[in-house]
Amino acid sequence: MTQQITTQVRFWGGLDTIGGNIVSLEAGNYRILTDFGALFGASLDELKQVNLTPSLLEKGHLPAIDGLYTRQQLGASDLVSYEETDMKTIVCLSHLHLDHIGGFGQLPEDLPIYALEDSVSFYQRLASDGLLPDFKVNWQAVQSEEPFQFGPFTIEFVVSDHDTIGAASIFITGPDLKVVNSGDFRLTGFHPERVLHWAQKARDFQPDLFLVEGTTFSFDPGSRDDRMQLPEDLAARVASISAGNEAKFLKDFTQVVAQPGNQLVALNVYPQNIERLVYMAQALNRAGRTLVLEPNYYRLLRPYMAPEAALATINWDGDSNLPAQDVLTWDQVQAAPAQYAVQVDYEQHHDYIFSLSEGIYIHSNGVPLGAYDARYQPWLEGIVKAGWQFYHGHVSGHASTQDLCLVNYVVGAKLVVPWHSFKPERYAEALVDLGLTPWLPSLETTYSADQIKSLAD
Repeated sequence: MTQQITTQVRFWGGLDTIGGNIVSLEAGNYRILTDFGALFGASLDELKQVNLTPSLLEKGHLPAIDGLYTRQQLGASDLVSYEETDMKTIVCLSHLHLDHIGGFGQLPEDLPIYALEDSVSFYQRLASDGLLPDFKVNWQAVQSEEPFQFGPFTIEFVVSDHDTIGAASIFITGPDLKVVNSGDFRLTGFHPERVLHWAQKARDFQPDLFLVEGTTFSFDPGSRDDRMQLPEDLAARVASISAGNEAKFLKDFTQVVAQPGNQLVALNVYPQNIERLVYMAQALNRAGRTLVLEPNYYRLLRPYMAPEAALATINWDGDSNLPAQDVLTWDQVQAAPAQYAVQVDYEQHHDYIFSLSEGIYIHSNGVPLGAYDARYQPWLEGIVKAGWQFYHGHVSGHASTQDLCLVNYVVGAKLVVPWHSFKPERYAEALVDLGLTPWLPSLETTYSADQIKSLAD
């Protein structure tokens, strides 16, 4: 009699942290990993170095998974190496944030990594200009809602909405278990209909297990307010155009940059939220301003804009490939500040803002990331003391607690794992109030399909 192949699930990270979410599904000698990001506390610089694999494993900064790392990396480690295993492994990637891709540098270069085609092409743009690490990746680009087979598994990516291009939820059908991984998502972005679509699709799919992000359950209401304690004279120069959704932010942003006056506008932005950057550039152009970008941001944004869009760059390094008609000098910007908006990149040339005539500075999910970043308060104070009007322009990439509950209720899964949160217990209580069954599994414990199904009974 042929032995029935069963599905086994094991969690390797992300159960009580934001990011580092890694789960494996195995059936026979086939294994799927969904995401392979930096585990909480791991150094991204160290994760790029394969000679540090034994040390990273010892510190718990890499998951100790047999058959995943090369023998050369492992050294004297007792783990089974990639070359020594019959296990066929792939990674399915939900999106491009470092807490989901940060461990790619530790993976064998020929290991297949599946992602939506938009995500793959966007990664290549970002990596080519130093906006993401340039991992050696065996990309396998797929289309949304086009299922494919991997041994006994059927896998389907469904496009979602997050603050990066190509985000997806992932539907997996095993021999005896159906799983949906939500990935990171929000209902307040540019494409809320995508989230509602995959949620309804998941409801029809009737998953045995729903792995769903819960970032916003990590924080008490108001605990992420970026307004710092400043002296009264400085506090008067700090305002907010942070908003609950992208549409409201862009409306307020447009009003701010359209203010009359001979002031320069400066922006600190997040490159992966390219859709927001496109709309911001368009609003600036309508206000009569050319957006002046760092060369790598210029190269990233230019293909997404109309040919006639007013974009420019400062050629810091004498790059002969930059189009001469779009290259400016700082003297030109200083001579006509009302005609320009300049991008400030904290990690490249951030000090240069202090040599410019003060004006309006808009901090829109750029680095430093917020009040929880130790660099943020000194940066804010420095900008304000230099005479700039400082605007917070934050829009979350994650669903609110109310929207998380809505999506969970729509999906109506038999069993829900609330993860990607510092407070999964709080999230679990909310799920119980919805009439759902939450499960808080343990790390590095193998669960069979039968065990998982029994938890929902």
